Amino acid sequence: MRGYGQYCPIALAAEVYAERWTPIIIRNLDLGCERYTEILEGAPGLPRSVLSQRLRLLERAGVVRRERAGRATSYRLTDSGRELAQVGDVLGGWGARWRTADPERQDPYLALWTMARMIDPDGLPRARIVVEFRITDRRPPNHYWLVLAATGNEVCAQSPGFTEDGVVTADVATVVRWYAGQGTIAVAGPPWLERLVTQWGRLSPYARSR
Repeated sequence: MRGYGQYCPIALAAEVYAERWTPIIIRNLDLGCERYTEILEGAPGLPRSVLSQRLRLLERAGVVRRERAGRATSYRLTDSGRELAQVGDVLGGWGARWRTADPERQDPYLALWTMARMIDPDGLPRARIVVEFRITDRRPPNHYWLVLAATGNEVCAQSPGFTEDGVVTADVATVVRWYAGQGTIAVAGPPWLERLVTQWGRLSPYARSR
């Protein structure tokens, strides 16, 4: 990694944080991703070779700690990494206030994936909740299932085989606004699920940024 050759703290921090994909990797780790595949799931378009390289650089910088248990490898933020993740929160707040993603860059899967990471399964009223999302303005795959359970939350692009508790039918812009805490979304389902889905739309740390 080529540095700026300056003593300025901003330059020193940017040498670690400002590499392409690094903020996204740190964001995913801060959301609780520990496995290599989990980090990739939340970073569509990130090449595996680049992820490996960035993780090595972050480990050398003391931002990420790699742990091994048998054949399994996990990655976690260090104290330094968790503090650096707060920089991402500030940057995200600025982006929410001053930037708008082009419609073609709005990704319903990524919005749902991020939301699934923010929902605490221990606070759910049922052992498992399944909500189907039908995206009206995208070509297939345009159906996603948000599956929330004590064993872990996930987003599926194919039916998980469980009965849906409710169905959301909306375009991408509506889903993204709801995820960002900027709007509401209609649910075909029981009143308890409608209340729950409304609460999920307030989980984004940038919900009050605009």
